[in-house]
Amino acid sequence: MLNIARGAPDPPHARTSGMKWLSAGLTFVNFSTVCGLILGMAANGLALSVAVASLILGAVAAISAYLTTSDPKTKLDILDSAEPGAKLPKRAQRRLRRAGNLASAPTAIRKYRHFWTWVLAACFAIFAVRSFCWLLYIDGDQLKIQSPNNLGDLALHITYIRNFASGVSLWPDNPIYVFSKLRYPAGIDLFNALLYCLHLDLTRGLVWTGLIASVATFYSFLRWGGAFAVAGFLFNGGIAGFQILNSSTFLKFVDYQGDKTIAWKSIALSMFVTQRGLLYAIPAGLLLLWSWRKKFFRTPAQDRPASRPKGSRFDQSAGS
Repeated sequence: MLNIARGAPDPPHARTSGMKWLSAGLTFVNFSTVCGLILGMAANGLALSVAVASLILGAVAAISAYLTTSDPKTKLDILDSAEPGAKLPKRAQRRLRRAGNLASAPTAIRKYRHFWTWVLAACFAIFAVRSFCWLLYIDGDQLKIQSPNNLGDLALHITYIRNFASGVSLWPDNPIYVFSKLRYPAGIDLFNALLYCLHLDLTRGLVWTGLIASVATFYSFLRWGGAFAVAGFLFNGGIAGFQILNSSTFLKFVDYQGDKTIAWKSIALSMFVTQRGLLYAIPAGLLLLWSWRKKFFRTPAQDRPASRPKGSRFDQSAGS
């Protein structure tokens, strides 16, 4: 539960709700998993009643996180959403541009500044749908996976989820190594085990968890570093992906880095899809970084009102 307000609260016109929903969703996963572990230890294993109670407590914590998280608008968002009569006169805007406090980009450029964001959103959606909707699927009489990187990892995660949901005493022994306790960071698998205890299909639970985590990851990268940060995460696999332009593989959405002869691996394909802990860890870490930046590196000018009455000779500063 994050509260990044500093000094006076932001006025209603200077707030958004994107990070509030992100904070609420991550808190729901976190609190539900922790409560599931604690109640499961008390009840000597997971059960339907434990899953229901854990998810209800997680929902309560999520509501609290939503209400206590502040998400101020950026400077350009406030300028664009302000009423025409509330904007500064041209003379005052020229002063702000010279002082570096007002964006000097032409109106046409600012109008289409979200173009690349939507392009990256489409690319991220293609990646997420392709990677998680075909995470585990049936092809005729065969059970297949989409990514060769996920062959061993997915089987291990399914084993952990079924082991948790079977009612084994928490904290359990390692299901694949005898005479040893489970030391793997299996928090996200424990969350899926809670859903499995509610009779949600295992494959559907894995798919929806991956898709929702992809949305959270995209938005957290976007708010932390803009479109460049999203592109850095999504396109970090080198030039191997350009094989999609070859005549024999033209526009085929496959993992071109799955070949053992290529040592450079994409973080999105080789880690985000396979290491399920990152589904929660990446957006949670970026949310914390975003919160700390807003709390500790917010300039005093950002605490002033977003606009002045028309004709005012005072400077305008917008909350970032």
